[in-house]
Amino acid sequence: MNQVSGQSAPQSLFLPQVRTLDLLILMLVKTYLLIDALQGFLQQQLALNLPLSAGYKSALMLLMLLSCGLTMGRRIALLPALLLLLLLGPVWSFFSLGHSPGLSYDIGMALKLVAPLLAAWYCYGLCQRDAALARQNLHQLMWIGFVIIVINLILGRLGFGLSAYLPSDYFPDQLLGSKGFFKATNELSALLLVFSAYLFAWYWPRQKIIFAAVLGLSLFCSSTLLTKTGNAGVLLLAIFIPLLQARAHWLPYRRLIQLALLAGVSVLLLLAWQLSAVLPYLPLSEKQQLVLAQQGAIGIVLSNRDLFVTENWFYVARYFPDWQQLIGVGNAGLALYSSKPLAEIDPADLFIWFGVAGLGWYALWFAGVIRLALQAWRQAPQSVAAGVLLLNLLLLVVASMAGHVLTSGMLWIPWGMLNGAFLLWQTAADTASPEASHAAQ
Repeated sequence: MNQVSGQSAPQSLFLPQVRTLDLLILMLVKTYLLIDALQGFLQQQLALNLPLSAGYKSALMLLMLLSCGLTMGRRIALLPALLLLLLLGPVWSFFSLGHSPGLSYDIGMALKLVAPLLAAWYCYGLCQRDAALARQNLHQLMWIGFVIIVINLILGRLGFGLSAYLPSDYFPDQLLGSKGFFKATNELSALLLVFSAYLFAWYWPRQKIIFAAVLGLSLFCSSTLLTKTGNAGVLLLAIFIPLLQARAHWLPYRRLIQLALLAGVSVLLLLAWQLSAVLPYLPLSEKQQLVLAQQGAIGIVLSNRDLFVTENWFYVARYFPDWQQLIGVGNAGLALYSSKPLAEIDPADLFIWFGVAGLGWYALWFAGVIRLALQAWRQAPQSVAAGVLLLNLLLLVVASMAGHVLTSGMLWIPWGMLNGAFLLWQTAADTASPEASHAAQ
């Protein structure tokens, strides 16, 4: 792979305008969660529903698009081409049914789908232009975002903001967990995994005391949110990132490990088969115990999202022709029949809304980022690539069962940039601190 070096990059990458644009973009990406929290505060405390976050992120996307346009040339045309392909079905539904709010929703969702790719492209170009600047600001982004989540959930524990799960979700007299001033509990859980994965992978080989502190704070956050994604994800990251980074120690025993993994998968399949009998004996959270009592074992796993998918597909099959099912019906079509057009299982939602293009993009994105992270991890096992690889695998599972990953408006900035920074994990400079490497330049 090419080293992260400015010498091999085109001279146009070093235009003063691009440098100024980089500094502005990096300032904005590090503070975007403050805008999300501010919007939530204004909405919850003052009943002001201002579109601060949407405007902020739209401006940030335009700036990233401008930077990529200046540095990538004609390849940037792939982004609007993908948008047009995704919106074929929703636009047809709009002209057929005239549901303009639904089309607005579809356009926003399509932008969310391509946003991680835009962030990844931008960060990849930044790594080529100035690796030290990219490394330093990526590190700051992860720390600032993590601290904002921790402070927000501390305030949530103190009684500020909203509960993670409203009474109507389960029982009318129960307020469960807290999400502070943020709006989306599941998106916040997935975002917590992004920051935790980076920090775990960075500090385990360097400063295990900080690793332990971050782990403790991550568990505090996940226990406050009361989500399966947060609780299980943080523990899996904390266990398996050090194991992945210790590849040199266990590689000679890979055959034995493969057998152990096969046995483990067999045990998991057996447990899944007997899930309803096993779950009552597991240390479930209060929310999960309520779900088990009300909805059974399948409610713990999917929170009845499978029922929403089945219902939505029933409406699609009944009211839309076969050819339109292949290009998608969009919220512009589905919302006229379904009370919950967002079933919260990403591949199902993307296929129903955007057809084969939506499902294909879901598969291509995850295949691409997992392959890049795997390649980087094999070259530098002790690098952050170990965390990125495990994170992408976890988010694939989360997207397939709980949604709010590719369709998240909170996740695309740090997740996209982290995947776009894979060049950093393939260089020896990854072993240096972000602050020191930037100062050396």
